[in-house]
Amino acid sequence: MKFDLVICALLFFLLLSAPALAVSESEVLKDIFRVEREKLESFFAESFLEQVSLNQIEAIVNQYGTALGAVEAAEETEKGYRLLFEKGTTPAQITLNEEGKIIGLWFGNYSLAEDNLEAILAELKELPGELSISVIKNNQEKVFSYHDQKKLAVGSTFKLQVLKKLYEEIENNNHNWSDTVKLDEQNKSLPSGILQDWPAGTPLTLKTLSNLMISQSDNTATDQLIDYIGREEIEKGLDKKNIPFLKTREFFILKFSIDSQLSERYLNSGLAEKRESLAELSERDLKNINVGDKPVLIEDLEWYFSTEELAELIYQLKDAPEIKINPGLVDKNEYYLAGYKGGSEPGVLQFTHLLQKTEADAIYAVSLTINNSKEAVDGQKIAQLTNRLISAVVGL
Repeated sequence: MKFDLVICALLFFLLLSAPALAVSESEVLKDIFRVEREKLESFFAESFLEQVSLNQIEAIVNQYGTALGAVEAAEETEKGYRLLFEKGTTPAQITLNEEGKIIGLWFGNYSLAEDNLEAILAELKELPGELSISVIKNNQEKVFSYHDQKKLAVGSTFKLQVLKKLYEEIENNNHNWSDTVKLDEQNKSLPSGILQDWPAGTPLTLKTLSNLMISQSDNTATDQLIDYIGREEIEKGLDKKNIPFLKTREFFILKFSIDSQLSERYLNSGLAEKRESLAELSERDLKNINVGDKPVLIEDLEWYFSTEELAELIYQLKDAPEIKINPGLVDKNEYYLAGYKGGSEPGVLQFTHLLQKTEADAIYAVSLTINNSKEAVDGQKIAQLTNRLISAVVGL
C-alpha cells in the first residue's frame, strides 16, 4: 500500500559521507547519552538542527536511556555500531563533519537483555485497537499466540497470498519466470512502488513483477499479477470476507474517492453485483483520490487474514527469494534466513517475518497485526515492540 513501511526507528541521515576525523564516532555516540541537556546541542551541526529540533533529539535520547539504562560501550559493526547499555542494546549509525559535529544520526529498534513475552504482550495490549500475534516454530509448534485466529485487516501483507498463487500457477501450467507480460494502463495503481510511472506496454518478466511486489510492495506489479493469475484463482480457499479479492487500484478508488457513495453502493451489493462494479472501476482514473491519515472502512474494505494464516503463508514461501530481499525490522546479516512482508494504511499495521539464526536452527514465523478503526496506530511503538518480540523468540 501507499503506507507500507519498514520502521527502523528514528532515521535522521542528512549526509552520508564525511572525512576521517580525530574525534571518535563511538565516543560521541556514548557521550550524547551522558551529557546534560545544556551541552547536548553542542554535539550537532547547524544543518542537522535545522531538520531535527533539539527537543526531538532530547526526547529520543531520553526514550532510549529510560528503557535501556546507562550506556556502557559502542561496538563497531558492518553497518555502524551496536550500543551496549545496562539493560540491552540498540544498533546505531553516526556521521560527523570535519569539525566533529553530528550531521547524521540513527538509532534502530532496541532489545532488552532480560525481556520476556508476557511483558511485551502487556505493553502491546495497552495500545488502542485489536491485536493478533502468532509465533510458530517450523510451521508446527505454536510458541506464542494471542488472538492468532482472528481475521484482521493486514494491508499489503496480502501480497503473500498473490505470491503463493503465482508459484502454483507457474508450476502447474509449465510457465517460466522469464515469461513476459505487458504493463496494462488499467493496472496502474498508486504508490508504494515504481511501475505506476512506467509506460503502458512495457514488457515485464514475472520474476520482475514478483520481486517488486514483495520487496517494494509495488501496487501496480501486484495488480498486474492478479490479472495474470486470475482473481477467482487467488480467491480459492479464502474466507468470504476476501471475496471479491480486491486489486490495490480498486481498493484506493472504493475507499478514498471523493464519491463517498461509491463504497456504500459496493458494500450493499451482492457478490455478482460487486464483481460487475469492480469491472466498471477499471475505466475510472485515479484523480480525486484523497487518502489522508485517518482510518477509513478498515473493517469493511481491505484484505483480511489471521496472523496464524500469515505465519503459515510465509513459511510455505521460505524458499522464495522474493521474501528475502527486504528483511523488514531485522538486519539480514545476523540471520541465515530473514524473510519479510508487511503492510499498513491508517489504522492498520502488520509485520510478518520468517527467521532462522543459523542453518541448523529452527525456523520461526513471527506475525503481528494491529487494527484501530478510530485513529492511526503508533507505528514506531509497534515496530519497537515487534522487534523485542523477535529478539525474545529468536534471539539476537
